[in-house]
Amino acid sequence: MKLKIIPVVYFHILILSSLGFCQTDMDIFPESIMRLTMDNSSRIKAAKHKLESAQFNFKLFESEFTQFTPFKMNSEIQGDRNKDFESSTSIGIQKEFFDGSSVGAFWGNRNIWGEGVPDENTQFLEAEVQFPLFSSNRKLNRIIKRTFEENELFSAQLDYVNTIRRTIRNALEMYYDYVPREQILQRLKIYKDNLIELRNSDELGDRFVEQQQLEGEINSLTSRIQGWEIDVQSLLIRMKRWIAAINFDSYTIKPIELDFELEDYFGDYYVSAPYDEILQKAIQNDTELKVLALIKKNAIEKRRLAEKGKWDIFLSVEGQYNYRDRISNIEHAPYYKAVTGLAIKRFDKSILRNTIQKAKADILNIETTMEDRRIEMASEITQKKITLLTKKEQVLSSRKSLNSWQKIHDIKIDSFLKGTETVDNYIQAFRTLKNTMIESLHHENKYMDAIRDFDYICGEYFQFLGIDAY
Repeated sequence: MKLKIIPVVYFHILILSSLGFCQTDMDIFPESIMRLTMDNSSRIKAAKHKLESAQFNFKLFESEFTQFTPFKMNSEIQGDRNKDFESSTSIGIQKEFFDGSSVGAFWGNRNIWGEGVPDENTQFLEAEVQFPLFSSNRKLNRIIKRTFEENELFSAQLDYVNTIRRTIRNALEMYYDYVPREQILQRLKIYKDNLIELRNSDELGDRFVEQQQLEGEINSLTSRIQGWEIDVQSLLIRMKRWIAAINFDSYTIKPIELDFELEDYFGDYYVSAPYDEILQKAIQNDTELKVLALIKKNAIEKRRLAEKGKWDIFLSVEGQYNYRDRISNIEHAPYYKAVTGLAIKRFDKSILRNTIQKAKADILNIETTMEDRRIEMASEITQKKITLLTKKEQVLSSRKSLNSWQKIHDIKIDSFLKGTETVDNYIQAFRTLKNTMIESLHHENKYMDAIRDFDYICGEYFQFLGIDAY
């Protein structure tokens, strides 16, 4: 009788064959985890609703300063002690803009009557425009007010993107932890079956002491298997929680074939890509930097307006076409009338000076924060790059070690069956093979964790899902 434990590399092929090489809609693998988590996670949905609320709140704020008035009516009447009266009514629409500009169009009617004046009735069309001649202090004040509303919007946007990132990262973490542990569990079960077969072999029929020692090893392995079953089941439950797929049990969890001989093996981009390229990719997709850039833009605009906003000078232009003018029952020809004027306001220098200084301090603070964020990302990517390269080498080394111990084990088991090797030496070789297998898959787990961290830092989820990172 010849007993051999199946090498790990064959076990990988066995698992992949049982699950199928083709990825289907019912497979659980990294890309499908991203999609399923994005579609099903209540955390992501809650953050999205919070963002929508902040967006509508911001639109509500802006609409108060950029509103369109579909109906505007002005009506007045006046008289004097000579019993002369004048009434005027106009109806129209008006649009206001954020910088204080406004345009309007109106239809109106004006009447004059009394004892000392001839009766007069005028019907007219009127248009009026008001706009700032220079940088408007009114716009500065509105931008300052808008900053507070934008901060809430930016916070909601940042929270939404970070929620997507964290949720998908956690789901992938459960997946990358589950797959190697499930492989370890299945491998240990195969080891146990082989030990049972060895204990019951014909060659050990009258070697009772050796059978008892193998029985002890089987019991110890059974306890280890039970512990791994708890870990695997716990990871599966947590993976379901993060992915939040309702019919999760109908999916098949597909492991990754980590073959460094393939041209596009898992994680090859982060292994081979230059450090600067990875850093630029991370910076490009970093939401915090994008939000800070927008806040800085607003601060620069506030400084610019404060520097030029000593005056609030608005020019108003009004044109009127009187298409009906009737005085004392006599019709007069239509005519045009135009009115222009200036509204000038000088602002307190101390307020402007403080506004300028605050804007400058805000800009410096934002620039320093952005620089610190870039340094943090650069440091993290450097660390992850070193870790990834080290983990790849550890995977390769542990696989070589596993193959060596597999050969040693095969020799030991043949000698043990022939009676030329003690059971203690065989059990020691078996334990070393088992521990090397666990260590090898552990290194694969850490390698995949490093890829997961790179995807998280670089915002790879958003490119795959077709989502704008901001």
